[in-house]
Amino acid sequence: MSTDISMVTQTFQVGNRQWLLSEPDWKPNVTLDISLFSRNGTSEVQTVTISGTPTGGTFTLTFAGQTTAGIAYNAAASAVQTALAALSTVGAGNVAVTGSNGGPYTVTFGGILAHTNVAAMTVSVSSLTGGTPAGAVATGTGGVNAHYPDGFIPSGTVLGKVTSSGLFGPYDPSANDGRETAYGFSYGDARAVRWDGSVASLVGTGAVVNQAAVSLAHLPFQSGTGSIDTDGKADLPTIRFEA
Repeated sequence: MSTDISMVTQTFQVGNRQWLLSEPDWKPNVTLDISLFSRNGTSEVQTVTISGTPTGGTFTLTFAGQTTAGIAYNAAASAVQTALAALSTVGAGNVAVTGSNGGPYTVTFGGILAHTNVAAMTVSVSSLTGGTPAGAVATGTGGVNAHYPDGFIPSGTVLGKVTSSGLFGPYDPSANDGRETAYGFSYGDARAVRWDGSVASLVGTGAVVNQAAVSLAHLPFQSGTGSIDTDGKADLPTIRFEA
């Protein structure tokens, strides 16, 4: 269970290990380099463009495995927003769409999808008619995970080890400093922000590296740095992954 400790200006949540389904016998101590983690993150912005001057029909958008109902070729931005919000992987209040009728549409992720690296949408134009329809999705602003907006780097963050320093940061398959290999999961919440509001430089925590069962759905980050992917799972062969 988690415990909320209310401060004068901040609320910290500590000790939530719902992601850990079995307790490992050994949790080596590691030191986190806080400079490698993002405090506030960045919300992702993607642009959907329908070209080729279609005169009828519909297109669809797919996000994180869910596909919208057909969206009219000349739809208003509000209609695109409604279609995306209806997806179980998005939800109401978690996306804002602007743009002219027929696009291009600027899609800004917010709510529970704010300040995180989200999946790239795809577009299908096979049901558009007239002209020579084509569709494209471009990421204008890449999302960056907010690792410690409440002051703590949460338990269950996937860690990678920096080769040159021996310190740890968020696992990042696109890194080239050693963090592209998953080392394990942070066991406890690590305080990055001190009581006086200053940010620590180095913080110690335990790490779950083997002989454990992990619930993927309860990990704190579902995409982006600090989350687990297929390659990361392969790096941790003695950990059992469950839904």
